[in-house]
Amino acid sequence: MKLDELLNNVDVVDRNNYDNIDVKGVSFDSRKVNDGYVFVCLNGEKNGNDYIAEAISNGAICIVTEEDVFVENIPIVIVKDSRIALSIISKNFYGSYCDKLEIIMVTGTNGKTTTSYLINQILNVNNYKCAMVGTNGIFYDKKQLYYGLTTPDPIDLHYYFKVLYELGARYVVMEASAHAIKLNKLYGIKTKQVVFTNISNEHLDYFKTMDEYASTKFELLYNNNNTLSIVNIDDDYAQKNISNKPPTITYGLKNPADSFAVDISCSIDGMKFCANVMDELFDIETSLVGLYNVYNILASITSARCLGLSKEEIEYGVKSLIEIPGRFNKFFLDLNRLVVVDFAHTPDGFLQVLSEIKALRSGRLKVLFGCVGYSDSFKRAEMGRVASMYADNIVLTTDNINFENFDLVCEDIVKGITIPYQKVFDRKEAIRMCFDELRENDTLILLGKGCETSNLINGVKVPHSDIEEVEKNIERVFNVRKGVSCEGSII
Repeated sequence: MKLDELLNNVDVVDRNNYDNIDVKGVSFDSRKVNDGYVFVCLNGEKNGNDYIAEAISNGAICIVTEEDVFVENIPIVIVKDSRIALSIISKNFYGSYCDKLEIIMVTGTNGKTTTSYLINQILNVNNYKCAMVGTNGIFYDKKQLYYGLTTPDPIDLHYYFKVLYELGARYVVMEASAHAIKLNKLYGIKTKQVVFTNISNEHLDYFKTMDEYASTKFELLYNNNNTLSIVNIDDDYAQKNISNKPPTITYGLKNPADSFAVDISCSIDGMKFCANVMDELFDIETSLVGLYNVYNILASITSARCLGLSKEEIEYGVKSLIEIPGRFNKFFLDLNRLVVVDFAHTPDGFLQVLSEIKALRSGRLKVLFGCVGYSDSFKRAEMGRVASMYADNIVLTTDNINFENFDLVCEDIVKGITIPYQKVFDRKEAIRMCFDELRENDTLILLGKGCETSNLINGVKVPHSDIEEVEKNIERVFNVRKGVSCEGSII
């Protein structure tokens, strides 16, 4: 691609040593630059301009930056905003395939992954070719193509838009993180819909205030690139920020809404309810559990209806989704014992999941969790407090503590704990101990990691999967293979 094509629609302030050269690639990481690449200098914790020399030594033939720098015989393109420039350049380099796809973005604190899975499932089982981008990776046609950031960086994201289109996808449902919105990673992407789930305390180490965090989320809904917003009207921040430009469809259970649910019946096996979606009635049956999942289902079926799917297609799509990896995954044991794995990692997430478990189960509840070491230390005590409201016993263990001292993390959590607790550094050992202590009618719930496959400790991603550890302990305790029932129980 010629440099002129690459810079199409980029807000260029000035050019030095400019030449319309051939470009072979783009990178904002000097270590990943190869011959013929454009190097985009980003400013954050580090200044990208400090790595220009390394980028050039690795083969960079053009520098894009916000600062007036000079390098002999190298074209310098000075832009107003290098992060916006990176998004546009990435889109241009990979052929603007996002413009050929129907893109549905899902944003909010909790519920993004579940809502995305539901929309993806409803579309795919009805032969609408849909791909999914989010916390669990990039998926299309039952294959995982990528695993990394919830919202990939622009270069990766636009590369995969091209790949997904060439593989046959025509719809993409993707999770949009607050960081990605704030850092303009999604700039220039046109959306068919943006679905908003909710706002609760998270990432305040970065955003400083809840209002800043919430307004960042709503920037995605109300901009010129979005066609339709689908909003949870029961959320307090939604009520403050809601607009009708673009048109907005609301859903909820407590306030007047375009889509709502009645006659909700719930058990540990699933739920049934009647959904009124813009004055059309839907009979919903699902294996998902919890009032919070009623919201996720309302969001997804409203999205699907606005995309033109029929009532029959939508009902079938919801019913056909059996389980979402790492979200309230249930393992039924003998003696009415139950183990649950869930990704909940915020105070509100804890509240939603634990309150449902307590309402549906009569025995003791043991909760295992930890807190990350690199952000949001303020929420540790609140997570301990919420867990104490519903649990009979708490086991504190590691969850991506990285370089933080485990005992200090636990000290923060314990400030909110009012019930008996134990500390076990090794998460595998903690899970094994919990299994050995399970009694009749007990429920054990493992929170925080969901289907993650590693535990970040001292800068090293130690292999770990809560789901795999549960399956190993079921084999150990019951001496059975995965998927084989024992004593009439389901495993």
